[in-house]
Amino acid sequence: MRLRGAAVLITGASSGIGEATAIEFARRRARLALCARRLDRLQAVAEKCRAAGAPAVTIRRADVSRRGEARAFVAAALRDLDRVDVLVNNAGTGWTGRFHEMPEEAVLEVVNTNLLGVIWTTQAALPPMLAQRAGVVINVDSNAGVRALPYSDVYSATKYALTGLGHALRGELSGSGVKVVTVYPYITRTDFDPNSGAVGPAYSATFVAASIVRAARFPRRDVMHFPGRLAHIFEPLLGGPLDHLLGEIRRSRQPELAGPGDLPEHVAEID
Repeated sequence: MRLRGAAVLITGASSGIGEATAIEFARRRARLALCARRLDRLQAVAEKCRAAGAPAVTIRRADVSRRGEARAFVAAALRDLDRVDVLVNNAGTGWTGRFHEMPEEAVLEVVNTNLLGVIWTTQAALPPMLAQRAGVVINVDSNAGVRALPYSDVYSATKYALTGLGHALRGELSGSGVKVVTVYPYITRTDFDPNSGAVGPAYSATFVAASIVRAARFPRRDVMHFPGRLAHIFEPLLGGPLDHLLGEIRRSRQPELAGPGDLPEHVAEID
């Protein structure tokens, strides 16, 4: 896809991967519609995008976990930019802790943002994409979407669901001109780090953003970063041992996550 002049929508664009992705598209002279919950941060990102070369940038405060706000964001972008060429579903949230202690409101926030938010924006963006017989939907998943992370159980569940959604929708849209890409960032240096218990290199948000922009130009089913692809390949064989290993790693790095029976001797609770 030609990015110069393309209409690109990005959710969760106020920081981290979303901000870096907006700036990368701006450097390619794409027209941008950005949304996030933090309007002040979003305004600062918009200024950076204009300075980087974006010919048009619109912003909207929106919480994509709310269906009305998610759909309104897409509708406003379509009104302002006349079309939808690329949708980057980046907004996400997480929670770390023992599964049975996760508050109901935290469960709902993670599920509604990470999964339902993608559903609402994609449903709204597909009709104009299908009408023009062209477009790319890019879902920013996580390495947790192929290798579940202990103590981030619900987060992992939503990312597995996002993997399934992307793959199924890709098949459904075959022949329509609309492509679906799933991107699985590994550990990324941002304010939001749900993969803190993972093992391996940490990537910059700019590196991940460059992968997203390449995926918009040359869409493919999955975009994985090392060593995420290795984990994906060996999951059928080593999945069981990895479950236990990652649990031990997280407990050793964050002893507060362990229950009374899980603590090693040097951090054992004393009555």
